[in-house]
Amino acid sequence: MTERGSDLASGGLDSGREIEHLAEQSAALEGQSPEAILAWVFERWAGQRIGLSSAFGPEGCALIHLARRVRPDVPVYTIDTGYLFAETLAVREAFRAQGADIRVVEPLVSIRAQAERHGPDLFARDPDACCEIRKVEPMRRVLDQLDVWITAIRRDQAATRAGTPILGTARRADGSLVVKVAPLVAWTRKDTWRYLLDHDVPYNPLLDAGFTSIGCEPCTARPPGDDERGGRWSGTGKTECGIHHL
Repeated sequence: MTERGSDLASGGLDSGREIEHLAEQSAALEGQSPEAILAWVFERWAGQRIGLSSAFGPEGCALIHLARRVRPDVPVYTIDTGYLFAETLAVREAFRAQGADIRVVEPLVSIRAQAERHGPDLFARDPDACCEIRKVEPMRRVLDQLDVWITAIRRDQAATRAGTPILGTARRADGSLVVKVAPLVAWTRKDTWRYLLDHDVPYNPLLDAGFTSIGCEPCTARPPGDDERGGRWSGTGKTECGIHHL
């Protein structure tokens, strides 16, 4: 599969045929390694605006390492919500020290301004509203800068991610579409850790302390059971921040 893609910046995904073709290509990539998928993506959409996102979880760290082996200068977008663990920030800087092009995006509203508008600790009273301000809105601005968004989610992380295709779409605020690529969807947690350890990839030390999924500090805990994402927004019924619903 070496076919070049249409000019995404010109809205090539707006047609039904383009969406159908993307699904066909996604199915054809099933069974390929993440390295092969990434190489194909960089070739197919050569000349387009390609970037990956990472919150520096284990998969995100593996994805940065994998993608930079194919294209060392690929931009890495990360959202600093203002509530991140110090350990997360340290991992971010470790990748930057290795030469990764880390681009930090912050919410338009500071934590102080958010508290003035909505009251203190919005995350505890309305976590969806807090995530919208501190994660989803910044991600919308990232999508305005991309034609192809590479993400690190796996199908077996949660029921909400079980049907994730390798190639899908996300929608910008103006309604136009971005190609969304998930090269790690078929990996398991064991695959992730094997890659991290085999390649000496930096990762968050909180993962060695019982955490399995790390987001904002107020909304992250060690999981009470075997649910990998069970420590996120524990006790609220919330399972996603919202960026993967764009």
